[in-house]
Amino acid sequence: AATARTHSASHKAATASPQKRSGIKQASRPTTATASPRRQPSATQAPQPAITVGSTPARTPRASVPPRQKKPNLLIAFIALIAISFGASFLSSTRDGSSSTPWGTQTSSSASTQANSEVREHAADLPARSPGYRGSATNTHSISAQWASGVATAWTLELPAEMTQFEPQMFVEGQVLYIAGYATIEGQIGSAVRTLAYDLSGEEPTLLWDTVGPTESSAIKTYSPAFVSGENQLFFHDLVIDKATGEQTQAPWGKEFPLAQADGIVVTCSTTSSCSGWTHASGDWTTLWTTTTNPQTSYGLSNQGLGYAPAGTTRSGTGELASVLVPSTWEESPQIINIHTGEATTLPEPGTPGTGHYVEVGSDGFIVLDIGKKQGMAFDSEGTLQSTFTTGGQVSLAAVSRDGTYPSTADLTTFMAYQRANWSTGTVDLVGEKDCSIEITLTSDGSTHTTPVPGALSPFMTSSCYFEPKEVRVSADASVLYADTFTYQDKSRFFIDTVNGPIYTSPELNAPKQIMWVFDDMIIGMTESGLKAFVPASS
Repeated sequence: AATARTHSASHKAATASPQKRSGIKQASRPTTATASPRRQPSATQAPQPAITVGSTPARTPRASVPPRQKKPNLLIAFIALIAISFGASFLSSTRDGSSSTPWGTQTSSSASTQANSEVREHAADLPARSPGYRGSATNTHSISAQWASGVATAWTLELPAEMTQFEPQMFVEGQVLYIAGYATIEGQIGSAVRTLAYDLSGEEPTLLWDTVGPTESSAIKTYSPAFVSGENQLFFHDLVIDKATGEQTQAPWGKEFPLAQADGIVVTCSTTSSCSGWTHASGDWTTLWTTTTNPQTSYGLSNQGLGYAPAGTTRSGTGELASVLVPSTWEESPQIINIHTGEATTLPEPGTPGTGHYVEVGSDGFIVLDIGKKQGMAFDSEGTLQSTFTTGGQVSLAAVSRDGTYPSTADLTTFMAYQRANWSTGTVDLVGEKDCSIEITLTSDGSTHTTPVPGALSPFMTSSCYFEPKEVRVSADASVLYADTFTYQDKSRFFIDTVNGPIYTSPELNAPKQIMWVFDDMIIGMTESGLKAFVPASS
């Protein structure tokens, strides 16, 4: 096996101790701090787009037309009479408080009359913030209430230009961020992968190690999950990465992708029609089993579920009952494989076979939902049917706060049938007719907290108050809401102070294509030249 060259720093402090690192000097003025890895070629910072909220398309200039002949006076009088009647009708409807808008949308009058509908980066009158992270470096699976003050950039990390030619992949575990990206090795032909690890608990990120090694599977290829984590190792494509030192070793599965790991067995899949189980002993990887599967996707499991389980979840069950979901194509019935034996089980699906379905991976089994999200079936991790259910005729389910916690099949069934997300901090929905309000329901006590839709977002509300954001998160006291893509017309990321009404975002927060929550009070985003860390403005 080929072994990568390694530059290693202390890794134990980041993985063994939850305490925050200290002793880092604070910058003397409120500019963004920049931390650098071992090698840093020059890179161009991506331009930051301007914030546009609630914008309307520019009108097309009217084309010039030849003058028309004068209409008879009687006809002109008739047209004027119609116009006067229409104007009177319009004014009357306006006084009654009702108004229609194009494309079936309805502006929320209660929201638009809020005193504060302006989108800002942070609350007014906050003192200038010095750069750096000064939080608790913990993840309680609930965002910090400090986000109600707005958003600020804590630090910027430039990555080697070679890595950022193609978007690197990120993985967070505890306080450590792992990054893998494209690289080359001087004097060698073929693909290579550069991997880095940073401890994010300090005021600035601390480089733990930086390694480069050969690969048979290019880092440019994307697959979900991108990383599979073991006790002491990280698996990325055909690389086995030592978490403590960053040492890379090539595994024999070549262009197959790791899908799951349990009890020392790594499951890889081919992206065509087979999966294999691998074990490691005496320095060598050996095949435990190989199983023929239904046709697979080339990109893994990124579009199989509804996102209730944490991103990258593929495994269900424990011990001898642990199984993994096969990344089958949408028209195929879902399949699972026992990790220990390699036995494949095809799960029946509700609705008409071949029309598509969703599969959610629970901690103890699987949920299969028809493409219309009306009927569901719950299975244990062996594939035995446990129950069937309906979603109660809901047009759309409330959005669940994605806190990084794992639901059971009972949790998922209860949510889809009764809209109670017992594994999450809470749910977020739009309620009302015409005038939409945000309703947060906390799981802890079942309480609901309602606030008008901020005026800046109300022009995008439909009369049915339809709501399907890309991601939401809420604080434990419901005082602040994070929403990524609040409506499909506006792709921005927002923090909403649900108590006082202000809404916050920034060009920097909206620029990254890829973001990841690290702590209750830190988000990181991958930009065109590296990383940015975002924190509450008052922190």
